[in-house]
Amino acid sequence: MNRLFIFPLSFLLLTTSALFGAESDRTLSTSFLARLRAEAARTHPAVKAEKLRAQATATEAQRPRLWEDPVAGLAVMGGPRMMRHDDGDLMFNVSQTLPKPGVFAARKDQLEALALAGQEVTGEARLKVGAEAVKAAVELALADASLSLQSAQVDWLKKMATTARENAASPDASSADALRLEAEVAKEVAVVEAIQRSRKEFAQRLNLSLGRSLDETWTKLQLPDAPRPIPLASAEIARLPKANPRMRSLKAKADAAGAETRLTTAERKPTLSIDADSSLYSGTGDLRETTVGVKISLPWFNDPVYRAKTDAAASRELAAEQDVEALGRELASRVTSLVTEATNSAAQAKAYSGEITKKSREAVEAVEAAWISSKASLTDLLDTSRALFAVRLEQQRLLAAQIIALEELHVLVPEESNP
Repeated sequence: MNRLFIFPLSFLLLTTSALFGAESDRTLSTSFLARLRAEAARTHPAVKAEKLRAQATATEAQRPRLWEDPVAGLAVMGGPRMMRHDDGDLMFNVSQTLPKPGVFAARKDQLEALALAGQEVTGEARLKVGAEAVKAAVELALADASLSLQSAQVDWLKKMATTARENAASPDASSADALRLEAEVAKEVAVVEAIQRSRKEFAQRLNLSLGRSLDETWTKLQLPDAPRPIPLASAEIARLPKANPRMRSLKAKADAAGAETRLTTAERKPTLSIDADSSLYSGTGDLRETTVGVKISLPWFNDPVYRAKTDAAASRELAAEQDVEALGRELASRVTSLVTEATNSAAQAKAYSGEITKKSREAVEAVEAAWISSKASLTDLLDTSRALFAVRLEQQRLLAAQIIALEELHVLVPEESNP
């Protein structure tokens, strides 16, 4: 083969593997879940809406008002011609209010803080829609696991029913066990069909969360074989103030409230304006008079009003700071609960996948051998089989519960690389 052809072919294979690796990897690994989060955040309208609101606030923050609009006036005087000739009969006036010291800076800080709060709200929306997609994928994977276990249970019951029919062929044997097993098969088949319908619902829910076509099919998803690592609750609580977008948003709103306090304080200062007046005679266009003056407001007459606004803004600032602290306690409690839930699920999943499953399987094998040799009843065989099935299913449920708990923890304390 031509060596020049080897490199492009190998490059094509690597590229194809990178593009379709996500579709071939159906285990709910951290990378697979990260792709689901990213797709949900990219397509969900809730994230787009919050992003547009944040952009609107950021645009407003880029152009805070410094100068008030100038005011221009025109007046015409009527009267005897001589008087109009001497004093002028066209009068022009221009007035410009000067910025109050501190108002522009405070207003700019307030808008920038609100813009930052909007960005954090967008980040929170991304995390929430991503978590919805992950939870839907976990439900789908759990349905696939349940379907596999239930199908295996049906196959085993069919095998036992065949054995029972063979044993019933003897003249002195009863066909009761065979009939009972056939009834069990029919019931378990109905359960399989119900799980298949539920799986279709979970697949549709996942498609909706990802913005895909409702009828898009999903191949079998698989829960991980072992529980995922669990972070320390104390470490996650320490990360809350910097990692949680809701706390950062509330902190930004508290900063905006502080800027409002400074703004109301600056607005209590007197307002200065410069006025320019000119008059001319319309008959010749000659300028008759020009005056320039300064006006100042007297805010001390409304000092109680301004003071009340300042005090109200200060109270809102303190309330916002208390809201941040209250939210920190609430989230810390939730983090502790989620870490405990994830730890318990992981410990139980390990126990169920180890000694408990081993002993349950050995019990089924022992009772099955005894039943074939007519030393155990069918009831004992079915009971031990159901116990093994329940253990396997519970182990899958515990793995799913741990992933969901860790996903909820990820919403509260996302990784630093999360957008």
